Amino acid sequence: MERSILYNLDPIGIGTPFVESLTSYISRLAEAHCVATGSLISRIYSPLLKKEYLVKVSKHGGNGFFDSAIGINGVGKLACEFSDLTNKLTGRSDLCLTTLQKWSNILTSRGLLKKTKSWCPICYEESRENGEVIYDPLIWSFQTVFICLKHKRPILDICGNCNKSVPIINRNTFPGYCSRCGQWLGSFSTYKESLCNVDELLSNVLLIGELLAQSHLDVASISLRESINFYVKEMFDCSPIRAAKQLKIPKTTFVLWLSGESIPSIDYLLQLCKGFGITITEFLQKEQSVKDIGISNSSAKAKEEHNHDVIRNTLIKVIADKEPISLSTLARKLGCDRKLLSRMYKTECEKIKEIYISYQQTKREENALLKITRLEEAFRILLQKGIYPSRRQVEGILGSGFLKEKTLQEKWNKLKKELSI
Repeated sequence: MERSILYNLDPIGIGTPFVESLTSYISRLAEAHCVATGSLISRIYSPLLKKEYLVKVSKHGGNGFFDSAIGINGVGKLACEFSDLTNKLTGRSDLCLTTLQKWSNILTSRGLLKKTKSWCPICYEESRENGEVIYDPLIWSFQTVFICLKHKRPILDICGNCNKSVPIINRNTFPGYCSRCGQWLGSFSTYKESLCNVDELLSNVLLIGELLAQSHLDVASISLRESINFYVKEMFDCSPIRAAKQLKIPKTTFVLWLSGESIPSIDYLLQLCKGFGITITEFLQKEQSVKDIGISNSSAKAKEEHNHDVIRNTLIKVIADKEPISLSTLARKLGCDRKLLSRMYKTECEKIKEIYISYQQTKREENALLKITRLEEAFRILLQKGIYPSRRQVEGILGSGFLKEKTLQEKWNKLKKELSI
């Protein structure tokens, strides 16, 4: 029997709403082999994937790859490459189920997954106290998930120790700990302000969890266009205009779905299923709706009611903590529309926008400085080896296209001029 290169760890929760994410599985592999996650990626994954930039990032710094690593859990090429390779390295065949590849024909990457890590501190703490494996469920990665399905409490996205967001995966990722400061993320007391419309937000989590649990469902031949057309015919007498109006979806957007020219984002898919009163898998299989759309006006009206005391207190806390968050993300967390926030809390929203813009500017400046530092380091390495620091040689270390930015070109030319080369 042929031995695998890496340990054949069992992925957790396949066939349940709590299926483990692939980035979590990779970090657990690194832990099992007593190496840093960055070392595992640079020494094992990169050579086999033939992605030299992964080696450079892991060894010399920079966040280019790790900033986009959420794609490892997603529906695209990166998820396919990493799950296929991890299957080969571990001798498994089921790791595609720790990503969303299975649903690639019904889910679009737009608005699908968060760019940074989210977690339930109670899940972490209970796992540690009970001696269970600490891991990150895939469901925590969805942009529309703000509540733990198990504990019905808000999940967090800012480390309580360093006050920073935590990357999905990076060189120092270790299950249950902040990869920036090393702080344990499990606690029963590190909670933010309560969320508005908890029932509405929880319904999103329940629908997504139900979908993730369908690991054996054959979706290869399923068509979103056919499902949408089915319900328009069954519930709206073949009237797309009436359907779009009743479901509160822009007519042009709805028509594009019906023709198959585009597919709904995860937010719209959830909106459709809640409007029809069915689960996502029932929607895909074109099962009969349990909801009478024609009499939903009262429920829709009730849905528009918001707890403005909680909204106001949340906005004030965001401003006081100087928490960098976009209005769109904040609106989703509060379970309301961004336009409502901008209209009713104009002053607070302006301050929140200022904080977020300032944060983005700071991040851009930090990234620009980091790129300059990497360029100087690559320049120094080449000179030490007696190699002329041409564009090709520099980009051979830092990645193709690195010197496309004007500021980096200017710095590169300045370094050569300073050395008279």
